Amino acid sequence: MKLAFISDIHANLEALESVLADIDSKEIDDIYCLGDVVGYGANPNECVEIVSKRCKSVLLGNHDAVATGLLTTQHFNVHARIAIEWTAGELTSENKKFLAAQPLAKTVDDFTMVHATPYQPGMWYYITSLEEAYFNFQSFDTRICLVGHTHIPMIIALDEEEIYVHQDKSISFDERENLRLLINIGSVGQPRDRHPESSYGILDTGEKKFSLYRVPYDIAKTQSKMKKIKMPDFLVNRLAEGR
Repeated sequence: MKLAFISDIHANLEALESVLADIDSKEIDDIYCLGDVVGYGANPNECVEIVSKRCKSVLLGNHDAVATGLLTTQHFNVHARIAIEWTAGELTSENKKFLAAQPLAKTVDDFTMVHATPYQPGMWYYITSLEEAYFNFQSFDTRICLVGHTHIPMIIALDEEEIYVHQDKSISFDERENLRLLINIGSVGQPRDRHPESSYGILDTGEKKFSLYRVPYDIAKTQSKMKKIKMPDFLVNRLAEGR
């Protein structure tokens, strides 16, 4: 099977539509969303409705949790707080109910999915170093764990006791029995690796291969919508800078 993974859409409708069009061109069997469907962008309801229809399963992200009242804005910076307060007022009760009902983590066959980290997913920790990655490998039993949250796509490999960042966009693991992977699929709606194009991943369970993909979208249109609803300039400008 070929499975697509998306995350951190953040109410960016143009980015989501572009990514789904790219996914549809690749004959994918199922799509999974790792959370943060809303926050920052101007189209939270539209994105929730599309994801709820297109994805086989959806996880709860921290922005989703705040927007639905499950989490406070205590750890949000001022820009994120402004955005999520607008989002909470904009979301329909039905879409809030949908987001709030989603799990923090999910395991399917030989892969685990979580928005933040497999270690205490509800604490919303980040994996930003190999040391943190190595620690988190101890918190899932499957061969592969897929995450989002940092908005930075990255493939981290653990081969017995050797841990390293895989430098290519694809990795095959068919003949490497001891290889385990912790993969950040990046962000659809707000990449932060200095690359403004949307990021997502595909797992081919037959070929035992994972690949990261980048997709361009109409950034100017998204920015125009954000300006109309008076989102902070910082949030608007960062889309074109990929930061």
